[in-house]
Amino acid sequence: MQIIVTGHGNFGTGIESTVKLLAGSIPNVRYIDFSANMNEQELANKFEELLQVDPKAVFFCDLTGGTPYKQAVYKKEKYEVAVIAGCNVGSLLEVGLQNNLKDATDVHGIAQSLVEAAKNGIQEFGVRKTQIIDESEEDGI
Repeated sequence: MQIIVTGHGNFGTGIESTVKLLAGSIPNVRYIDFSANMNEQELANKFEELLQVDPKAVFFCDLTGGTPYKQAVYKKEKYEVAVIAGCNVGSLLEVGLQNNLKDATDVHGIAQSLVEAAKNGIQEFGVRKTQIIDESEEDGI
């Protein structure tokens, strides 16, 4: 199985650059850009090349409904893939480094792990998951 990180502009390779800086390479994660000089068919062809090597994949896209997302969804007709949007570095690192993707078989399980990691990883400074920290109500000086 593989994770294919894709999005508009240099999104895929930008994520790759950040991941490499923080943790080195993550096995079985691929990064595909949809640059301004490409058309939808060229992007579809890049996806096809990767899926011919490994027909199980989770597409981790930048935006719901964008061209990379739509082209990934089209691949569901022929391959065992899951498609999610809202890619972020934290969830990719958490799931990619904790799972042996090469031996994984459940694309939807990996997809759900990525979604949960993304949900759990987003937060506002000073806000707990269930309450806002109000320093004026604290006891003490």
